[in-house]
Amino acid sequence: MSRFSSVAASAVPLILGAALTVIAFGAEGGTELTRTTVTGVLLVVVSGAVVAAASLWGRRDSSHGTTTLLLFALLALLTAASVLWSIVPELTYVEAGRTFAYVAVFAAAVASARLAPRAAPQLLLGLMIGAIVPVTYALASRVWPGALAENEVSNRLGQPFDYWNAVGCVAAIAVPISLWLGSRRTGNPLLRVLAYPAMGVSVLAILLTQSRGAAAAAAMGALAWFVLVPLRLRSLPVLLLPGGAAAAVAAWALSKDPFTKAFQPVTAKEAVAGDFGVLVLLMIVLLVLFGAAVESGAERRAPSARMRRRIGIAAVTVACLVPLAAFTSVAFSERGIGDRIDELTSETQVAPQEGGGRVFAASSSRGKYWREAFRVFDDRPLQGVGAGAFEKARLRHRTDASVTQHAHGWIPQTMADLGVVGLVVTTLLFLAWVLAALSATGLIPRRLLRRAGDAIPPPRRDWDRDRIAVVTLALVPLVFGIQSLLDWTWFIQEPAVMALIPAGYLAGLGPLGEGVDMGTPATAERRIGLRPDAGRIVSALAALVTALLLAWAIWQPEASDRATNEALALLDEKKFDQALAKTRDAEDLNPLTPDPLLVRASIDTAANREADAQESLERAVILFPGDPQTWYRLAAFQLGTLDAPEQAVDTIRGALYLDPHSRASAELFLDARARQREKAGSAKPGLSE
Repeated sequence: MSRFSSVAASAVPLILGAALTVIAFGAEGGTELTRTTVTGVLLVVVSGAVVAAASLWGRRDSSHGTTTLLLFALLALLTAASVLWSIVPELTYVEAGRTFAYVAVFAAAVASARLAPRAAPQLLLGLMIGAIVPVTYALASRVWPGALAENEVSNRLGQPFDYWNAVGCVAAIAVPISLWLGSRRTGNPLLRVLAYPAMGVSVLAILLTQSRGAAAAAAMGALAWFVLVPLRLRSLPVLLLPGGAAAAVAAWALSKDPFTKAFQPVTAKEAVAGDFGVLVLLMIVLLVLFGAAVESGAERRAPSARMRRRIGIAAVTVACLVPLAAFTSVAFSERGIGDRIDELTSETQVAPQEGGGRVFAASSSRGKYWREAFRVFDDRPLQGVGAGAFEKARLRHRTDASVTQHAHGWIPQTMADLGVVGLVVTTLLFLAWVLAALSATGLIPRRLLRRAGDAIPPPRRDWDRDRIAVVTLALVPLVFGIQSLLDWTWFIQEPAVMALIPAGYLAGLGPLGEGVDMGTPATAERRIGLRPDAGRIVSALAALVTALLLAWAIWQPEASDRATNEALALLDEKKFDQALAKTRDAEDLNPLTPDPLLVRASIDTAANREADAQESLERAVILFPGDPQTWYRLAAFQLGTLDAPEQAVDTIRGALYLDPHSRASAELFLDARARQREKAGSAKPGLSE
């Protein structure tokens, strides 16, 4: 059994890394319904299997993580319940499916802690694989732009997510894991050497995405590592050498137009691709050699305890002084800290100009989106406009024709979508997880753990390999959370799952050392029973059934969308009756979307059944009054098919109220008014003679 456990433990990183890679390339940016749905269904089914396995063979003497999981489930239920008051229930349904998929992943991670309470190192290795593969692919897309990024128009690294901040977030997550991998005293020496190029490509990716949120998150993750973990001397070369090499390559790249200017042709990218590839390869080779040299030197001569302590104190001091010095320099500059904050939060501020200096600029368009989210929140402060509905609710409050689906920040997005109720539930969830993470990592001060009547606090907790791995796991959600405060990476499945796995595992682990002696060798773990009792079997079956039901519910919007597309294909073939039947199927599958009604109207119009088409469009407006497209489609039908400009003018006012900056609605309004004047003129006596 011990040999089987050892083989299974060694397979965990590869399995987890492969799964995360599939999510990264399968879901991409999280904006396409088909990709998001298929990935969500797979997440739920696999998570259900993990929970079932834990029900059969996991520890039964632990209830850790239950409170956090229940609060997460409450957030998902609130998300689903917001369909009842959402202004765009179609988007809320999709968002509810995404949230339930995340709850399933979190539940599986909690269950994994009960099934394998000493698997933190294996999880970190799997997360590292899941981070480095897409980051390496992002860099490779600039070495072979014609093959890997032919349609990419941005100058910033975006593959495979089609979004640069997602690449930066994944690279930032790899930073604390690289520090752990390169500084640990145990494990395969080759992996410690590979931590150096892993750190190098991660820092380079952050710089070339020009993602300031990712850079801040990575810096905070590294700072937390140096403050908390007593491996500072071993960590310094893992950070400094790769960071310097990556900065040199980035400086060269950011001096070239394909890395600083958008809409560059593929030929321009290919002109610098060879040199960039050589520099990246040279950086990787040098970092491998550096890592091997450091590893060899560490084995030959270890510094004294006093020297390690002094260097460690110096490292912590420098790590704390760097952000303080940056803050002070900004505060005492000509513009001051107030101007920089105004640049970040101003509604009129635009994104900084293209170029390498963007990394250090404070200006951003986020302030505009945040203000719009706050205005949406003011409309419905208690319950919000519905999960995911900010995309449509903001249209009435935007000051220009800019397009965005998200508020670019977790707090303003939650305020707009779920109101005060959502903020309260989210805050409780956050506090519950923080307490669980502090308990699992042993970072709660010992004096606070003293029980009533105890004369002395609990014994000191040593920094063994397992505790260091658990603390590193805690830094992954920290990095993701910081980045999510400034962006919408929560909606992109791979970085979100990368954060949820360690978050759930820590929640389910319980207090440091409880139930499992973190210092004992792995062979001393309790053996798994191969014959579970009836109660465990029932629990496992319940988990599988629940997962299948959730997967079925998540699939319905995609099934409805497929039926709608089939109806359009039948319309092209003039098979009107079959096409109408498909729209009815689509409406049955997902009654929360107006698409089947709009397609049905198109079918009836093509079949010269104008009364039926008008009925479908009017029904769409009545059922989905918060969606501008329903008003627009009805007004276009009234003007173009019925030749009723008076009705069209009245109807299009609804679309313009919901989206005053819509060019299409404005043009339709002008066309309707012109047609109205034309009809009025032709109706006057004598004008037709």
